[in-house]
Amino acid sequence: MSGKTSRLLAAALLGSALASCSTSGTPIPATEVRSVQTSAAPAVRQTDDEGRTLPFTTTFPNRWSINNDGSSYEPCTQVSNEVLKRFGLIAASATDVAGSDFQTARGCRWEYDDGSSYIAQFVGNIIRPEDGLSGHKALNSSGKSWFPDLSIDGRRVLASSIGDGDCSVHVRSGDAVVVTSVTRFDIEPPPVAQICATASDFLRATVGEIPP
Repeated sequence: MSGKTSRLLAAALLGSALASCSTSGTPIPATEVRSVQTSAAPAVRQTDDEGRTLPFTTTFPNRWSINNDGSSYEPCTQVSNEVLKRFGLIAASATDVAGSDFQTARGCRWEYDDGSSYIAQFVGNIIRPEDGLSGHKALNSSGKSWFPDLSIDGRRVLASSIGDGDCSVHVRSGDAVVVTSVTRFDIEPPPVAQICATASDFLRATVGEIPP
């Protein structure tokens, strides 16, 4: 066999071997591979600042935001089951007060045993922290009746109502306000003064967890 013939035969055998080892399919450009690897969205946060898990799964990436970061307090994780039971609330009924992403209100709503009325507690930043609770009251006066201030654990507390079956109490925490709201849907709801007393008692039971 001549040298030329040997070289042609070796080239043919090498080509056959390479063909037998090839992978089928269409190659993906390197830029597309990098895009696939980095396009996964980051996980939505499910824990408070101390790593305590929320009692529900939030789908809102901005549940914690510049609208409610004035206080580290998180009602959904820091109100104990014992407190909820004391007030006749169902711990497993906890739902987010926010109905959409990037809301000011950050907190939870718990239902009474009757399945309709509830107590909510939530955090929202004070628009003008330098004006304190007085400024917060002035900016939120529309549509509310404001009652004389209260003092709970030595801290000033505002009280307001938007009508029958409703009362909220407000305490400052950092540059935010923590609102405790009681809403009753009874056919004949208790007097507003009684509902305010419940809201105040709930705040009193949780204020030790709320930083000043």
